[in-house]
Amino acid sequence: MILVVGGLGYIGRRVVESLVSRGEEVRVLDKARRDDLHLQGPEIVRGDATEFSMVMEAMRGVERVVNLAAHVDVNESISHPQRYLQNNITIHLNLLEAARRLGVEKVVLASSAAVYGDAPPPLREEAEAKPTSPYGLSKLCCEQLSMAYHRSFGTDATILRYFNVLGEGGRNVLKIFVENALNDKPIIVKGRWVRGEFFPASRDFIYVDDVAGATLRALALEPGLYTLNIGCGRPVDVRSLAELVLRETGTEVDILLDEIGPHEPLSSWSDNTQARQILGWTPETSLETIVRRYVEWYRRKK
Repeated sequence: MILVVGGLGYIGRRVVESLVSRGEEVRVLDKARRDDLHLQGPEIVRGDATEFSMVMEAMRGVERVVNLAAHVDVNESISHPQRYLQNNITIHLNLLEAARRLGVEKVVLASSAAVYGDAPPPLREEAEAKPTSPYGLSKLCCEQLSMAYHRSFGTDATILRYFNVLGEGGRNVLKIFVENALNDKPIIVKGRWVRGEFFPASRDFIYVDDVAGATLRALALEPGLYTLNIGCGRPVDVRSLAELVLRETGTEVDILLDEIGPHEPLSSWSDNTQARQILGWTPETSLETIVRRYVEWYRRKK
């Protein structure tokens, strides 16, 4: 039995659907009220993972668990740091403690590139973690909890640092760009002016299904201590993303320039060598394909 915490969310539902399609026995713990999973089979437990008794009950009979439950908006975390720290850390601590008590063999944490803060890319797993937002700090604390439980109790610590995940159903920069383009609104490209010259922010964009694939492979690893970057491994500036959206939508809205927040790095991209070697995983979906699929999906749902 595999427990997917946050399994009705953006990434979680892809993980659940893939596991079910492979014949795995899956249980989902999620407080959301969504009933639109395309595949039949997973056991759905409605509950809040910040409640330890709920986590203990959901984890009985489970051999492996993946934690995909978290508040994830970097900018929102600046306004509500206590909410982010309490929620994200409490959920992961509950999972680790329940796993320790029940002898669960594998605990996979969905962490984030936000733990690196403004460290210079390419970002490697051994780089110093210097989060610049409460969200990034919350994820680093969860990572440290995983490592502490591994050292103290031998609990598995598999940490996946997701980079900028794009795809259908996501609430991120691609959603904003496509919505603006198709509603005749300008697209705002964030970056920084340096001595009068504008440099657009660059990010490591990776497709949600590729991330789900890496997560499934992590669930199959032998128990141990792993920290792996899950990214495409190359930077793309957000102005290029905006121009790709305009080409795919066939629109001609203005592109406006704006200063990125002080808590956000100008450039962030991964070295994914370890994920390739340890997981035997390779991101397969080009940015052009990601944008095309998103635009097609967006137009269908309207």
